[in-house]
Amino acid sequence: MTSRQARGFTLLEVMVALAIVSIGLIAAFNAVIQMAHSTSVLRERALADWIAMNQISEIRVSGDFPDVGSFDGDTEFAGRDWRWEATISETGVTDLRRIDMSVAFEERPDDAITIVTGFVTRRAADAPAHIDWWGAGTSLVEGPGEEAEPPPEDEQADQPQSRRQTSSERRQQRATEEEQE
Repeated sequence: MTSRQARGFTLLEVMVALAIVSIGLIAAFNAVIQMAHSTSVLRERALADWIAMNQISEIRVSGDFPDVGSFDGDTEFAGRDWRWEATISETGVTDLRRIDMSVAFEERPDDAITIVTGFVTRRAADAPAHIDWWGAGTSLVEGPGEEAEPPPEDEQADQPQSRRQTSSERRQQRATEEEQE
């Protein structure tokens, strides 16, 4: 008579394998939770940075040279209420001030999410009140609601063209040149 030996896993081997798999799944689950939390924190910090940079930009473009001290405000951004605080300090350089802008959630104003530092200078009396974003050299808008007179046509011809042509304008120009030939 031949005896057959049973082949398979013992209960102990199955229990050890389940323990190893469960430890691996728990570690993977914790990694996913940590990644989701990090993404949320980074999103909040990016939004707070934008708010701080917007507030610093508003101070810069207002044209007012801020006094040393602190002031704060609230804003709604990305569907959430935020609290910001600006601290203006001397820099040791004449006509230059440092702005430290801290941003927090409105419900926890003492727990700053970010602090952004910027600088503002006193604008010279002869400095233009507008920012020439497109590099045109002249602006038809002087300030809010005020329009400047366009330069005379003989001056316009002397000014360089800083605006790039669109593809349709280039095609039209080529077609005109081909017709002339």
